[in-house]
Amino acid sequence: MSYPGGGGGQWQPQNNPYGQQPQQPQQGGYPQQQPGGYPQQGGYPQTGPQGFPQQGYPQQGFPQTGPQGFPQQGFDQQPYGYAPMGGEPPKKKRTGLVVTAVVAVLLLIGGGVTFFALKKADPGANAGQDTPAVAAKNLIEQLGSGDVVGIMASLAPAEAALSKDYMESMTKEMKRLEILKKDADPNKLTGVEFKSEGIKFDEAKAEKINDHLTINKLVEGKITITSDASKIPLTDKLVDALGDDLNLTSTKSETLDITAEVAKRGAPIGIASIKVDDKWYPSAFYTIANAVLEEEKLKWPSQGIAAAGANSAEEAAKQMVNAALDADLTKVIALLPPDEAGVLQDLGPLLIDEAGPQKPTGAKLNALETDVKDVTGGKQVTIKKLSITAEGETVTITREGDCYAADVPGQGSQKLCADEITQLLQQQGGAKIPAEAVEIIGRVAGSIMKTGVGVVSTEVDGKWYVSPVRSYYELALTLFRGFEPKDVDALIELMKK
Repeated sequence: MSYPGGGGGQWQPQNNPYGQQPQQPQQGGYPQQQPGGYPQQGGYPQTGPQGFPQQGYPQQGFPQTGPQGFPQQGFDQQPYGYAPMGGEPPKKKRTGLVVTAVVAVLLLIGGGVTFFALKKADPGANAGQDTPAVAAKNLIEQLGSGDVVGIMASLAPAEAALSKDYMESMTKEMKRLEILKKDADPNKLTGVEFKSEGIKFDEAKAEKINDHLTINKLVEGKITITSDASKIPLTDKLVDALGDDLNLTSTKSETLDITAEVAKRGAPIGIASIKVDDKWYPSAFYTIANAVLEEEKLKWPSQGIAAAGANSAEEAAKQMVNAALDADLTKVIALLPPDEAGVLQDLGPLLIDEAGPQKPTGAKLNALETDVKDVTGGKQVTIKKLSITAEGETVTITREGDCYAADVPGQGSQKLCADEITQLLQQQGGAKIPAEAVEIIGRVAGSIMKTGVGVVSTEVDGKWYVSPVRSYYELALTLFRGFEPKDVDALIELMKK
């Protein structure tokens, strides 16, 4: 298949002429480097079970990004939980209510009152259009119909699949935890309705960025968003416990006048369409990217970064670690899935320029042994053994079963097992943390240790890439899976105190 990113066509590996380092976030699967490239060592107090460090343990992470890796510069929402890449976050700017509304629909990740899924449809099946204008128009028309399946099917295939996979898994967990009713139908748009009318694009002003990306110009119409919390399929016990706080009797409606907004902005609203296998689809991630570029008065690069995958899921993860340690941002971006992260690859040179000059960490990856298991949409790669040398000292982290051991210079071997988490929390928190909370946190943390935290690699056209979005989703699902229904009851009681 052909995917957007890097200028389209067949991608070839590129050398990194920039020598810049991506910022490391707080979740994922690899150690975060401190100045000098050493993984947060020093000051390991010996107060925990078996002397395991109470602080300073290497934090997990890989390059920090926004939707499909796009940095959250200038955009008011952070739907995937990522932060800006490189330096302090820029001052937020208003991208326009219409863009926010359209993006909210496009992302389809159930933000607070909405639950989405895809019946049994194949995302993107027969939904592509012959022109970018028809693709964008089709999306807006689907909003008016309230047809969730139609909305999802009209999106770029990879984006539709991401939403479908995540929401099906999350809805299952919320039913298990007795947050949603057992008969809640994930195939219906619940709690929020959209209505569009008088929608008009100015096709003459459509902006062709390259052979696979066109920005359509929305100039007229209205979109009305109505939310009704009473339609959320929450369990009776949750409604009884939190009914007043949830404000379930309130119905809110807001109409966004596109015509007035365009007049106020002095420019049309951009809705991006991308080309996949000779068909055009509206894209949430490219629409967000374009909105940010407009606010920052930046232009799309004329040439992107070519995708360059690995031969296995494990090798993709290993290459990502080495690229991060080497501050090779070009390689980091090339290792992202071209179907999910084409937007990052198209923006690659601009992102590198915005990140500014950075130096390699100087750290060396000595060993990376991993466990691999199948997850929805790919394979999760978790650390079994990790050894890194920096400034002449080597730190080794080993996972055996549900226990982790860290060999630190001057500290010896320190070990922590899942069944010791609760004891550790009691020692650290004392009377400050309620006993119920200690038990819950200990159980969830122990569950995560048993499962292991890593990154998700996906296969595209025979090559493997590291998916930031699926890695984040899998982390969120791992957290949910550590909870039990009784924990929800206990947390509700704690909230009432």
